Amino acid sequence: MTLVDGDRTIVTIAGYDAIREALFDPNLSRSFDERSYADGNIRDGVVSVSHGAVHRARRRVENAEFRAERLRLYERELFPTVLDRLLGVLIDREEVDVFPVGELVSVVLAARRAGLDIDEGSMVQLHELVQIVDVFSQGSAILDARDPQAVRALVYETYDTFERRFVRPAWERRAGLIAATERGDPDATVPHDILSVLLLHRDDPGLQLGEDGRVVREVATYLQGGTHTSAQTLTNAIDLLFAEPDAGREHLARIGRDLAFAQRAVHETVRLRPTTPRIKRRALADTTIAGVHVPRDALVILDAATANRDQDLFGADADAFLPDRTLGVGVARWGLSFGGGPHQCPGRSVAGGFPAPDGEPDGNHLYGLVALMLQGIARREPRPAPGRSPERDTRTERHTRWAHYPVRFERWRDPA
Repeated sequence: MTLVDGDRTIVTIAGYDAIREALFDPNLSRSFDERSYADGNIRDGVVSVSHGAVHRARRRVENAEFRAERLRLYERELFPTVLDRLLGVLIDREEVDVFPVGELVSVVLAARRAGLDIDEGSMVQLHELVQIVDVFSQGSAILDARDPQAVRALVYETYDTFERRFVRPAWERRAGLIAATERGDPDATVPHDILSVLLLHRDDPGLQLGEDGRVVREVATYLQGGTHTSAQTLTNAIDLLFAEPDAGREHLARIGRDLAFAQRAVHETVRLRPTTPRIKRRALADTTIAGVHVPRDALVILDAATANRDQDLFGADADAFLPDRTLGVGVARWGLSFGGGPHQCPGRSVAGGFPAPDGEPDGNHLYGLVALMLQGIARREPRPAPGRSPERDTRTERHTRWAHYPVRFERWRDPA
C-alpha cells in the first residue's frame, strides 16, 4: 500500500517474502530523514542506524563478541549463576511484578557484554541501570513515540548521566589496559566486550568513531538491546502462556523440565509478539520491492507482525501459540522478528539461541538466555495474580511492550 502524507510517500509492505526482499535491499536504510529523526538524532551514528560501508565495518569488529564460544561462556557458565542468584533475591514473596525481574536479570550480562564495570551484587546499581535502559528504550522507539520531543530531551539528559556514572570509569580502565598491552605488559588483559572493541579500533576511519558521544551511544545501544528486549520477550511469553489456562499450565510444567521446549516457546513468542512489529526503512534511491515502486526518500513500513502470521507458512492456526508447530524447510520459528539482511539483530543468538533442531539438540546447541530465564520462572509455577491486571507501556504505539506484569508464584520459596 502506498500513501502520500504531505510531501512524503509512505509505502507499507506486509507479505513475508516481500519483507525479506526489502530487508536485503541496499537502497533501504535505517537512517531516517532530518525532519523526523536525524536532526539532533539521539542515536546518531550507532550501528543499528548506520548504513553501507560504515555499518559493515562496525558489525565486522563487533561481531567478534557474538561468536559461538563467547555465547557458550555466557549461557553455560556466567548466566546460570546470575539467574539463580537474582531470581532468589527478586522473587521473595508470593506476588511479584515479573517485568522488572526480567530487566534486572538481563541487565547484568548486558552490561558485561557492553563493557561496563558494575557491582553485580548491588541492587541499587542494577535498578539505576534498568532506569537508564528504560529511557534508552524510549529513544530506540522514537519514531513510534507519542511525544518525541519529550523523549529526545530525556534521552540526552540520561546519556550525560550514563557517560559520567558508567562509561567513563570503564573507558579509563580499558584505555589503561590497552596501553599496557601495547607496552608488552604480560599481566595486562583487555576484556572481551563492546567498549574494548570500540577503543581498540577507534582510529580506524572506516568505523567513524571519532567523537566520544558516538562511542557512548554505541555502548548504550548494546546495553539497551540486551536488557529491554529480553525482558519484554519473557513477559510476552508469560502472557501468552496465561492466555490458555489449562494448556498454559501444561506448557509451563514442560518448560520447567525441558530447555529445548522453553526455547521453542520463546521463538513462538517472538513470532507472535515481535519487539518491533512495524520495521521502518528510508529509501535512499528509487527501488522496487515485490513489484511495488518505492520512490527515493519514501518511508517504508515493513509489517512484520502480519507477515509472521502468514497461514501459508505457519499453518491455518498461525494466530495460536503452539511451540511445537511443524514448519517447512527454511522457515524460521521466529518469523521476521529478528529482521534480516545486513541489519539482522546482532543479539539474536544471545537471546534466542541457535535455530531449534527437529530432534534432540547436540552438546553444542545454544538455547538462548531468554529460554533460561523462562525456565527459571516456570519452575516457580507462575499464575496470574488475582485481582491485579497487567499494564501495557503506552508511551509508544508498539503493542508488544509492557510496563507491569504482576504474577503469583506457587513455589517462590522452593523452586526445586
